Formats: sequence, C-alpha cells, structure tokens
Amino acid sequence: MKTHVIFDLDGTLIDSKAEILATYLKVFEVIKPENPPDVKRLNYGSTINDLLGTVYKTDPDKIPEAKKMFASIYDNSDYTDTTIYEGVTETLRLLKNSGATLHIATNKRWLPTKRILEIKGISDFFDQIMANEMQPGITPTKKEMIAMIKENAGFEKGFMVGDSMTDIIAGNDEKLVTIAVTYGYENEKVLLTANPRFIIDRFERICTFVGIEN
Repeated sequence: MKTHVIFDLDGTLIDSKAEILATYLKVFEVIKPENPPDVKRLNYGSTINDLLGTVYKTDPDKIPEAKKMFASIYDNSDYTDTTIYEGVTETLRLLKNSGATLHIATNKRWLPTKRILEIKGISDFFDQIMANEMQPGITPTKKEMIAMIKENAGFEKGFMVGDSMTDIIAGNDEKLVTIAVTYGYENEKVLLTANPRFIIDRFERICTFVGIEN
C-alpha cells in the first residue's frame, strides 16, 4: 500500500520565524498599531489575515495597507534568514525514494511558499502544495486543504505531520495518523492537548512511524 504524508510548512519543514518577525517589525514601524503587540508572542503559524486582525484589532482599516506592505517585502525576499530544519532534506529524499507521495498544507500564502521551496531546493519532493491565496482572496482552512489533497490524490489513509494544534486537529478530523513535531512554534504542552497519535522531537524520526527504514 502506498504511503501518503501531508506536511505543514512553517515550524515543521522550515524555520521562517526570524524572517517573518523582521518583516512584521518593518510594517509595524510604518503602519503603527494603536496597541503595539508583543511580537515574540504572536502566532507566526497563523494566516496573515488572522495575525494582522489580532494586531490591528482596534483599527482594522489599517489591515489592507499592512498586508500589502508585508507582501511587498516578504514576497521579494531572498529568504536567507529562513532555514530548513536539520534532517528535513535527507528524510524527504528518503521518503520519496521509498515510494511515498508527499504533500504540503500550509497557512502561508502561495507565492512565498512556492519561492521558498524552490530556493531551498525541496519543491520537487512534493506532489501537491496547498497554500492560502492560491486564488486571490481564497483562504481555505487546514482541514479543507487536507481534504482537497486526499481527494485529488485519491487516498483515505495517510499521515499528517505538523507543529500546531490546527495541524493535529485537522489531521485527526480527516482520519489521518497525526504526528506532532515538538521543535516548532507551538508550546509542547498545548500541542499535546490536540491528541496527536505520535510525537517526535527530530524530523528524521518520522520514518519510524510511516514504515520507512532510515
């Protein structure tokens, strides 16, 4: 039976927090929120709409301009401050060479997702990439992304790997075997309340659970 694995992106395959943080700081310096946020406590795995909605809660009219500025800066980055987690490239290659089909479901917008995967040299590992705003203004939930991937690839059983409660809850709802990574952005104790089937602290340990020898 073919193995199907769906991955989250930020906090699971790549660490983009420093670059995202730096970009938001530039935005907040120009388009000042009424109540300056504690940027270290923002959820960088959420959608840009959700994050900006939190920051500009008292002045939502600033959100479109802030989003446009963020996209202008971030989408044209060379992503030197975004890194692939240790063991990810080698493990993806092993999974792919073993016959697994690999997919991504991410809250990140489509354009930076595509550019980062290409720049980091891992785009060819994935059969499907589901991201926000693949079509302008359309922001599917993580559960909807997973459902679309399953339908397009024609499978029911598989794995969902992620670092957030949203990843694990969506994976459980879609009847996938969920694997939580503890090195990402979510607090580990909070992550465990989503009831992942398995927990790993290093990416390469995924092989143990998907039946691939490493």
